[in-house]
Amino acid sequence: MGRTEGPESPYEKLRRERMTRNSDVMKKLNIERTQAELRDTVYVQENLDVEAHLLGGRGGVQQENDSGLANRAAAIRQKKMSVQKRKRRPIVGRDGQTLDQAMKMKAAALVPTRKSSRIRGEKPDLGVGGSEGPSRSLEVAESPSAQLLTSAEFFEGQGLPLEPAFESDGKFYGWVEEETCLRYGIAGDPDTAWNKNGGGKFTFKIKKSDIPSHLRSRGWSDARAFSATQMKKNPNAYFYRHVAPHESQAQGEWTQEETALFLDTAKKFGVGDKWGLFSSYVPRRVGYQCSAYYRELIEEGRIVDPRFRLTRAGKAVFVGR
Repeated sequence: MGRTEGPESPYEKLRRERMTRNSDVMKKLNIERTQAELRDTVYVQENLDVEAHLLGGRGGVQQENDSGLANRAAAIRQKKMSVQKRKRRPIVGRDGQTLDQAMKMKAAALVPTRKSSRIRGEKPDLGVGGSEGPSRSLEVAESPSAQLLTSAEFFEGQGLPLEPAFESDGKFYGWVEEETCLRYGIAGDPDTAWNKNGGGKFTFKIKKSDIPSHLRSRGWSDARAFSATQMKKNPNAYFYRHVAPHESQAQGEWTQEETALFLDTAKKFGVGDKWGLFSSYVPRRVGYQCSAYYRELIEEGRIVDPRFRLTRAGKAVFVGR
């Protein structure tokens, strides 16, 4: 019994419309012709491979007598050439140069090649006091963009008095703030804190396995997530990125009370490194905030640190000891 076709279902109607629309798109994009050309290219390449194999395995006499195979090979080669993209002929000017050559010469003229003084044939610089004149290092130092000044030189040049509240040697000599130690059970010195909570060799490398899953899920960096586990073992790492658990981190400008507390802590314990430990004395501020504020105080002349120099614009630059 033959199948009786009923009315077209919504699914079949949608399928037919999509097939029609896809066919129209393929015609517009000329996809069928492109597919045919690709098939011809593959066919030509395959036949050329067969041709090379056959001709390579025959003697010279057989190759000359087998005119049918030779004619076939020639036809295949011609067909392959017809589907290959022709190489564009270079544009040649009246002077015989191509466009690419002319562009390269023009670029070379605009950007001259840098050469050392030795290649240029210049005599060596003997430095200040030498027979060849002033040294290059002095010339660089006289450049406004390269010159760095001590705090005294900078403020003298600005006509301002330099009366710092504190002169730092760049070292913090304290430990975690005492009340914080008692509140969270932190040992009273770094060696005890380290050894009592696992010990081992210190390394900056952080393993994923050392970070609890509930901290990884917060979207923190590995450094921040790992440091959250170090309050009792390495409090300097913890307080560099985190405030005490009972506090919320402050943002924005520093208040006068915070600045006074910062300077008092600096005078009592020193300042310039171990910013996590230092920040435990400044509620609601973390180590990296204290480090950034330290530069501001140097730029304002309220702290002097010989490891820093000031640019002519008044920005603090760390130069080391």
